[in-house]
Amino acid sequence: MSGEVAVKPLKTPDSNQQAKIAMDLSVFEPFNAFTADMIRSVLKKASVDRLPPGRRIFNQGDMDGKSVFLLSGQIALIAEGHPAITIKAGSNEALQAVADSKPREVTALARSSVTLLSVSAELLHEMKQTTPMVSVQKATPEDDCKESRSRSARIEWVLNSPLFFRLPSPHVQVLTRRLEEISVKAGETVVNEGDDGEYYYVITMGSCMVTRTVKDTDKKSRLAELGVGRGFGEGALIGDVPHSSTVTMQEDGALVRIPKSEFMTLLVTPYIKRVSYEQMLMMQDEGAVLLDVRIHSAFEKMSLRGSINLPLATLWKAASILDKSKEYVVCCDVGKRSTIAAFLMAQQGLNARILEGGLQNLQEQQEDGVSLEPEGCGAVDIENELQRELVKENEPDI
Repeated sequence: MSGEVAVKPLKTPDSNQQAKIAMDLSVFEPFNAFTADMIRSVLKKASVDRLPPGRRIFNQGDMDGKSVFLLSGQIALIAEGHPAITIKAGSNEALQAVADSKPREVTALARSSVTLLSVSAELLHEMKQTTPMVSVQKATPEDDCKESRSRSARIEWVLNSPLFFRLPSPHVQVLTRRLEEISVKAGETVVNEGDDGEYYYVITMGSCMVTRTVKDTDKKSRLAELGVGRGFGEGALIGDVPHSSTVTMQEDGALVRIPKSEFMTLLVTPYIKRVSYEQMLMMQDEGAVLLDVRIHSAFEKMSLRGSINLPLATLWKAASILDKSKEYVVCCDVGKRSTIAAFLMAQQGLNARILEGGLQNLQEQQEDGVSLEPEGCGAVDIENELQRELVKENEPDI
């Protein structure tokens, strides 16, 4: 017999409970569009349960036909191969049914004592079909309503892009509430070269110019122009280094942004899958492409057999034309460039793994197939070549 304590049967709330829960539910989706009578009707067929910490709520793969709402406490959502996501009652991401897709894409556990409302998903669907056209929420001016809808549409568009679309369901549920759209004016600087990274940005309206200071001068060189759908800021966040470029709006527009900690947890971690040297060799035998994302001089002095040199700056521009049917393994010295590369490739819907420990680890182990780097390739050489690689001589100064 399993050591797990059986869950007690769910109980239909009494009239006093129903009145209190009805008030609480007015902030949840889809209840925020229901009339008071509709909510009371749902509650007559709903059930409430209070569970202790550690209790399993549902399992990955379940087809239980229920929609579960978190009224109090915290739950952990766990998908195989991904870090756990904590959902707290009252937070933005808890204002809808918890990980509601069927079959369930995650396992849900009570992280603390929790109170849950369980409702038939079929009943909710039927009620939504009969929802009155008049909203029960406070009315807003027509222009504000249109702007709200357009912002929601732009965020939904971002969530349907290749980078976000392949995320586990709980990550998307949290991101839906955490993504913030900001308005920006023409000429406004979004990130400054040398500043610490705070956010990852995606352009939803307008365009940006990326510039960098030419070494030992006060001149700016144009690196790229970014349009709708392009993201920026990942290098500083993943590498935990200051921004290497300045990004300025070329016209009035809008950006979606997410803070560093949530960017790393919700957007980067799901795409960081590492493989050992032996696993990489097996993947190569099966047709995987090994990309070395270091600068060319470093590649010439130390490389893995069968690897292709595609420096990070080049990959940033060329990822969109890589073959999406291929599997990729990316490598660099210690792993930071590879992590950025894997993220850039994920933006284009590419599947990339990272060589565990990087080439530095293999060099220390003196694995067969690694050419040891000779003396003379110092940090200054690498910095100078990277500057030449990223800043073309024929680009205009601004």
